[in-house]
Amino acid sequence: MNTTKKWLIIVAIIFNFVEIAWDIYAIVDWFQTDPEVRSSVFYVVFTFITIACCIAIIVLLTMAIWKNGALFRQRYGYYMTALVLSIIVNLLSVSSILLIITMFISDWVWIKPDKDTTKVGDNVEVINESKEDKIAKLRKLKEEGKITEEQFQEELMKLL
Repeated sequence: MNTTKKWLIIVAIIFNFVEIAWDIYAIVDWFQTDPEVRSSVFYVVFTFITIACCIAIIVLLTMAIWKNGALFRQRYGYYMTALVLSIIVNLLSVSSILLIITMFISDWVWIKPDKDTTKVGDNVEVINESKEDKIAKLRKLKEEGKITEEQFQEELMKLL
């Protein structure tokens, strides 16, 4: 899973927690208000529904990024359900806006991870190449004539 996408989803989860806290405050404030000046009961019912939806969004987004996005890649259902639910509950919430942005940044990398290094044994390290390095190597192989255009496109699609 793209690091930028993962962090935007985590921030959206945090903002959903903030929204739950705000809604709980609103309910407590409603009950403490003088009964003659209270807004309608619909306000409290809607706020309870909003809290339930925010909890569902948090669970769905957590499942979408679980195990470094393994479920996110296999099925977009968790993420898309959370996105639709967030838009229905409150279109202009920070969480909804972050999720909409996340949907459109499939290949943009704003937060660039360092090259992955894995220790094998005592002193040996294996460096996993980034996508950019692999694409550069593929271009070089194509320019040198070692692979055909079709092979280049096939390998490029596997990387992306």
